[in-house]
Amino acid sequence: MGKSKTTGKGRLDRFYYLAKEQGFRSRAAFKLVQLDRKFQVLSSARSVLDLCAAPGGWMQVAAKNMPVGSLIIGIDLVPIRPIRGAITLQEDITTPQCRAAIKKVLRERQHDMVQVVLHDGSPNVGGAWAKESSAQTALVLDSLKLATEFLAPGGTFITKV
Repeated sequence: MGKSKTTGKGRLDRFYYLAKEQGFRSRAAFKLVQLDRKFQVLSSARSVLDLCAAPGGWMQVAAKNMPVGSLIIGIDLVPIRPIRGAITLQEDITTPQCRAAIKKVLRERQHDMVQVVLHDGSPNVGGAWAKESSAQTALVLDSLKLATEFLAPGGTFITKV
């Protein structure tokens, strides 16, 4: 019998175990930790919009590294378990309803725009690389459209390509 090889989301590398050990919901949290160490985007930000945020690992990093009382909004198609100090919305980032929901939260929290827009989304993957690559590109473009609407001048936009 041959060896079975675990790939994709099933892989259990050191970052998977480190994320579990440190209480992060995903190994992807360490991407943002690394970016923040290099560019200090979170420590001075007072507001962040995290697109395609489930399961919430990047929101956890933001909550841990941003000043107390900062506005953290996470949006995804699927529900995101609550994170202390963060607001979660179950919306599709491609719809006008999503834009309206973001505007409502910003208005309620007395913000005009956000200082950081994060996007670490990807389509469900299953082996059709060309189709998934196209869907990934579309998600990035949709997140960029939202960033042009909600990102303050001089703000930071971080995405995965």
